[in-house]
Amino acid sequence: MMELLLVMTIIAVLSAISMPALKGFTSTRRLKASAETVRALLVFARDMAITERTAHLVVLELDREQCWLASSETFNPQEPLASVLTEGTARRQNITAAETAQQGLTRTGGLLGVPQTLEQQVTLAAVTTNHNGQTAHVVSGIEYVYFSPTASSEDTHIYLRNSQNRVMSVTVEAASGRVHVRQLTDEEIANLGLTEDE
Repeated sequence: MMELLLVMTIIAVLSAISMPALKGFTSTRRLKASAETVRALLVFARDMAITERTAHLVVLELDREQCWLASSETFNPQEPLASVLTEGTARRQNITAAETAQQGLTRTGGLLGVPQTLEQQVTLAAVTTNHNGQTAHVVSGIEYVYFSPTASSEDTHIYLRNSQNRVMSVTVEAASGRVHVRQLTDEEIANLGLTEDE
């Protein structure tokens, strides 16, 4: 009986020691998964712009931690939320499975206007982009990343933050539209003013 109590005590102590590390691991995993969601959508938008010879955009709603694909044919920069959600809602409500089969499937059909939500406890902390030579730093509301049919884009930095104040950057190169993801150091987070107590 004493041996069993001793083993149980050791297990309890080890569990108490390892719990903070496991919590940090889960938080980091969620941050990386969210960064990968954003990266994958940006890469898909770039590929679709090249393939379909039509500009595509990724719209980011910072207040709701969502992003989605949009086509330049239906996107209105003055009302980005209305134009994108209208496209996705109409697609989901008005097109039955039979009609979809008759019209033929497109690679963007199931994604246009459909919000992709980030993992729990991950926020879109800020977006810095360049539209028509004007640099914009947005911490709330809606922003978008544009991809032309030639694969070019706009210099963009999307910052995602988790509950542990770790930040990952998803960067889009203007000339090539290529997307890169990396975790920022504490010094970089402080320099960018992306701490939670901002």
